[in-house]
Amino acid sequence: MLTIHKIIWVLGSCLTLINCCRVENRHFKATLLNDADSLYRTGEYSAAVTPAMQLLELAREDGDHYLCGQAEDLLADIIAATYGGHEVVEHRLNAATQYLQADSVRAHRYAMLDVAIAHANNDSLRLGMFLLDSIRSIAGCDSALTANCLRASMRITARLDGLREFDSRKLKQYRRFFTPTAADYAYLAISRSTMKAKAEDYRHVLPEIAAEIETEAADYGLYLDSARAIAKTESEYKLIDWATAECYRNAGEPELWKNYTDSLRERRLYGRQPTASETVVGAQRDFQSDRASEQHSRASSLRTILICVTLLFIVIVAAGYAYYRLRMKVKNAEIEAQMESLANLSNKIARGHASSSAMNTRIENLFRERWQTINFLCNEFFEKGDSEKTRAFIIKEVEKEIERLKTPLKLRQIEASVDECMDSIASRLRSQCATLLKEDDIRFIVLIYAGFSPRAVCMFTGMKLKSFYTKRTRLITRISASEAIDRDEFLQKLNATS
Repeated sequence: MLTIHKIIWVLGSCLTLINCCRVENRHFKATLLNDADSLYRTGEYSAAVTPAMQLLELAREDGDHYLCGQAEDLLADIIAATYGGHEVVEHRLNAATQYLQADSVRAHRYAMLDVAIAHANNDSLRLGMFLLDSIRSIAGCDSALTANCLRASMRITARLDGLREFDSRKLKQYRRFFTPTAADYAYLAISRSTMKAKAEDYRHVLPEIAAEIETEAADYGLYLDSARAIAKTESEYKLIDWATAECYRNAGEPELWKNYTDSLRERRLYGRQPTASETVVGAQRDFQSDRASEQHSRASSLRTILICVTLLFIVIVAAGYAYYRLRMKVKNAEIEAQMESLANLSNKIARGHASSSAMNTRIENLFRERWQTINFLCNEFFEKGDSEKTRAFIIKEVEKEIERLKTPLKLRQIEASVDECMDSIASRLRSQCATLLKEDDIRFIVLIYAGFSPRAVCMFTGMKLKSFYTKRTRLITRISASEAIDRDEFLQKLNATS
């Protein structure tokens, strides 16, 4: 019972240790997620890369699909805020896949919304609009998802159609869902800068409206000022610069457009400072390089350990094989010595058996010679029975001897002598054939085993000579049909008398 308690205590301690490790691991991943998110929100994008990628590695190792999706979203946000490109789409798609594997339908739909926006930012406007329409069709009662789809659709529409129908009324409706961002104001400025271009569309149909549009001042500058006032990230400033140049070109002010684009180009060439995109790429590269170095060092260590273990294994195997060979030689020598001893012992046993068999034969012959006189007298009686005088003499002598031997005591002594000289054959016959033979049958067989001739047996039992052979044949048949263990020996001894 004490041992069972110890086993239970050890198992409980192991489970407690495993749970503590799981709690600590979960706490560490939560810390990484918070650190990466905080650094991203404060604009420290390069610093946010390391905890985000560490979080992604741990989530993949633990098979936590939802956390993998969060880490992919964070990396996509960081890259989108710096240098953008198709890498954003890749991370967004990875996040959507992980959310789907985690059975989080709502997170998957929002991730697909981000995928549509990423495609639109990479100038795949038609694909982005198609994805947004698909998401809106399955949004159902999720008003927040529907509003986000509308917001993204507005921006794509502005880039596709120039927001020809995006007036103040629609802007007011749009503000019901969101507060306009710097990007929104930049797109609105582009829309306002195309007002004079619209005059050409209405000139032949509605000339009065065309004249009114041509006389209106292009007030896109207010939107650009608003965009610059609320811009925070480098990507937003780049978008505003691009929108300003587009406004100058759309408004028919080539000088302003040329001077502004020249100043942008000069700023990129001579006043260039390391951008956030470069620091983020560097952080990613450094993280991957550190991981590669760590894996290379680990692989080198494992290779060294494997080589040492292999060499140690070879040494152990060689030593074991040498020890085995030595032991086999010693064992073979011992076996050969034992085999030689067994051979000598077998020879001695064989010689002992031979001498024992010869001794048994001599003992049996000597035992049988005890009854030679009676056998001789019985034979003489049957051969010389015609002479009355001889017959009377023989009968008298035989009867005296037989009467002396026919007593129960003498018959038991004869049976004991048969057992003593013939390996207890009479006792074995009684035990193995007790259900088959009567007492006079056993006495008849014992007299034959003792060496009495058929005529002597007839004198003992009072039967005729012909009856002797009939009875012996019947007893042989009965014993042959039995299941006695020593049946063959019984029959061999019984058939030995002619």
